[in-house]
Amino acid sequence: MYAAIKHAHLAIIALTFIIFLINFVLTLKQSDGVNNKLLKIGPHILYTLFIITFIYMFGYRMSEDLPLSHTWALSKLGGFVFYVLSIALALKWAKKTLWRVVGLISAVFWLFMSARLGFAKNLMVKVADTANAYIESAQQIIASLV
Repeated sequence: MYAAIKHAHLAIIALTFIIFLINFVLTLKQSDGVNNKLLKIGPHILYTLFIITFIYMFGYRMSEDLPLSHTWALSKLGGFVFYVLSIALALKWAKKTLWRVVGLISAVFWLFMSARLGFAKNLMVKVADTANAYIESAQQIIASLV
């Protein structure tokens, strides 16, 4: 079940990015296609599904007691918020093309940073192992002093 939710999560992310790119191009061309109902409502539905799948995967990781999963989840959620804000800059808030491009670049940056973090499951384990090694070393030093 987890694998299916994970693949759905990744597909949702890809779909949001594709819809964003379509909206971005239509916005730059000042086309009436931007007012398409699917392009207006679709991202909100996908964001909701993204959050639902994220909550499921976070709950699954918590049930496994993976180290640092709280910070992993908060960082990934923060990246998602900045991704959505960058999209809002590119499509709604910016009035000049330069700022729209800045929003596009920012959205791509946050998407890739969140993706990198999402695939860094081994990073959580390595950091925890390193932290445990430091704790054990400190305990040995304290024990030798006493």
